[in-house]
Amino acid sequence: MPNTWETILSSTTPDAWVKKALNSLELLLIDHAHCEKKAATTAISLIHKYPHFNLAKTLSPLAREELLHFEQVIRILNKFGYKYKNLQSGKYARTLYDACSSKEPERLKDTFIVCSLIEARSCERFHALIPHLSPVLRKFYSKLYEAEARHCDLYLDLYTKIYDEDWSQRLAYFSSIEAEFINKKDDLFRFHSGC
Repeated sequence: MPNTWETILSSTTPDAWVKKALNSLELLLIDHAHCEKKAATTAISLIHKYPHFNLAKTLSPLAREELLHFEQVIRILNKFGYKYKNLQSGKYARTLYDACSSKEPERLKDTFIVCSLIEARSCERFHALIPHLSPVLRKFYSKLYEAEARHCDLYLDLYTKIYDEDWSQRLAYFSSIEAEFINKKDDLFRFHSGC
């Protein structure tokens, strides 16, 4: 039976991105650290913005796990002799969030879907990279792959728990936007960039 991330993504990562990632390991790892930090921030932001849904029960443990991953990526960077630094953000997440409704409750519904898609793409990219990585990174990304798969499910489960409705049509809309982005030319290489 396929994982959720395999069923909700409309496209696989282009080979050109994988090749670029393997030739840009320092940049990949630095941006990956930023991704983990942003994922934690997103979870905390949702807890703050929607207190009436008691999201803390689910998203507080997720935020802690994402911060742990951030710390682990920093250690990997240090092990490889790379320095963590600020980077210009790519347009991937912003492209998806810009497509979200501005009205509630649709905005939260869309946010759950977008978060699930971002986790799904992370999962898929770990999966694409793992066979080509050094033993240290292969082991590390294999563990993260399992976590991202859980997070992908978690956001869709939250949607269903709160709204008790089918999200497949809205997911298909965002999945097509996401697939279009990762298959188009992107001058800024990032963990979630296009080609």
